Parts: sequence; structure tokens; C-alpha cells
Amino acid sequence: MLKIPGAISRHASSAAVALLFTFAACSGDDPVSPGPGTGSAADVPPNAQVVAFEVVQEMTTPISGIREKRREVIADAAEWAELWDEMQSMVMPKPSVPEIDFSSRMVVFASMGERTSGGYTISVLEAAQENGALYVEVEEATPGIECITTDVISTPAVAVSVPRTASTVLFVDREIAYPCAPGG
Repeated sequence: MLKIPGAISRHASSAAVALLFTFAACSGDDPVSPGPGTGSAADVPPNAQVVAFEVVQEMTTPISGIREKRREVIADAAEWAELWDEMQSMVMPKPSVPEIDFSSRMVVFASMGERTSGGYTISVLEAAQENGALYVEVEEATPGIECITTDVISTPAVAVSVPRTASTVLFVDREIAYPCAPGG
């Protein structure tokens, strides 16, 4: 599972992957492919080809159980089951793990981290591919100053299924504050 707390440069991610292969080579074991690399980008290129995705789980009001901001690519069923268990740790009864055909698909996951109230949402707006990279645009929405929210800790998260690729996955983060009418 490749985890990116907040924003990490693509160079740091590449260095981590290179270090992983160095350790694997020194151990005498055959290195295992870590799946696609991850990083961040400022924007989706204007000529990128849109890639269809399916929302597997979007958690806004309920607590997801993931308290830190994360961006991840899940490439196998075992990692998916582990993430699902973590996402659903505050839900009773815990729903079954959605089936994903990891021979042709992978899961892209994003979480906002812990928030002090309700009203926060996170969603994937777009996935698009260009020049060997899959761009995933993630929007974090924050309630505006006039919004009335629930007084409960929330941890919004979203998981989407995209076609499997060996391309680097670059997260394009957007933050918005949505307006509310006074008193609402």
C-alpha cells in the first residue's frame, strides 16, 4: 500500500521505490513489483484522456476510521481488505468487502483526515491519463463560515475503482469552501 500523507513530491516517492528495490536486492529475494508509483500534480493536463471510474465507497457523515490525510493506490485484494477493515472500523455491523477484479482494476483511495465537525466531504472529480501518468483529481469540500454543521468528529474518505495501470498515479488536490445561506 503506497501512502502519501499530505503532499509528497514525485521525486520523494521515486526515491522510496528505488530504496525498496535496493533493500530487496540486498536481501537475496526476488523483488516484488510495488505497483504504480504515486505523487502529486498541480493540474490535470488539458489534453489528458478521461478514464472512467466507479465509486466503491464514499464516506462523509459516518466516521471512516482513518484519522490522517492519505492518498493511496491499492493493487491487490489483501491490501484492499486491510484498507476496507480500517475504513469500516467505526461501522457496526461492518459491511462486507466489495469485490474488485484486481486483474483488470485497482482502487484509488483518498481521505481528508480528522475534522472537528460534520459538513466536510471528499470526492474524486476526474481520472485522466496522459504521457504515462494517471491523474486523479480529488476535491476536499469544507463548510463555509455561515454553515451550520453537526458537532461530531468526522473523517471523510472516498475509494474509487479505475482500470489497472502501471502508470504513475498523480493526485491533483482541490480545496473548496462551499457557501451556506446565513443561519443554514
